[in-house]
Amino acid sequence: MFPASAKGWTRLASVSGTLHATLRREFIEGGRVPHLCLTDALLPERAEALHQALRDAHFVRHHHGPYPLHIAPLKQQAPSALTDFCAWLQSADGAAFHAALVGWPEPLETRQVQVSRMDVGEFFPEHRDTDEEGLAVVYNFTRPWEDRFGGVLTFRHPEVDADMMRVPPLFNSVFIFRAKGAPHRVTEWTSEARGHQRYSVTAFILAKR
Repeated sequence: MFPASAKGWTRLASVSGTLHATLRREFIEGGRVPHLCLTDALLPERAEALHQALRDAHFVRHHHGPYPLHIAPLKQQAPSALTDFCAWLQSADGAAFHAALVGWPEPLETRQVQVSRMDVGEFFPEHRDTDEEGLAVVYNFTRPWEDRFGGVLTFRHPEVDADMMRVPPLFNSVFIFRAKGAPHRVTEWTSEARGHQRYSVTAFILAKR
């Protein structure tokens, strides 16, 4: 059902056929933006190692001016749990696992993995990731998190002035959504979160070229 390497990262690779069918149905029935949101996404020891590696990683300001946040260029990182995880996400196994998890009907490949950090006052303005079919997969490693901290991934409703979906960056959660033409943003990481950062690792797993 899933690539063997996935079991070294997540218990989701060992779910029963019944639960897997439920997860696929939840993704398909996810509304205007098909999606799946799961907690305890990675093995606990993996999540803890990744959290520490993110704290130790080398971050720089995002190269695109309108995006006021920090990213960790993978080629500038020392070997760590973070680089191991990103290498798995970039692999054929990583792409195949996430496609199979949600029941995506066509082969996918990982085009990009981005590691990001938000400090107080930073945010991610509304944007569309791609016009190609496929998945955006967001792993969250933010701890602690409280609603007053901000840093919430939001999707606006196309017909009314309101959010139709809000996804908090809970530690060791994963949010998978259909990436094509889905406007979204991340709200400001507020002064209430001073002393803490928002960490995420996002993989863009799109249709094979």
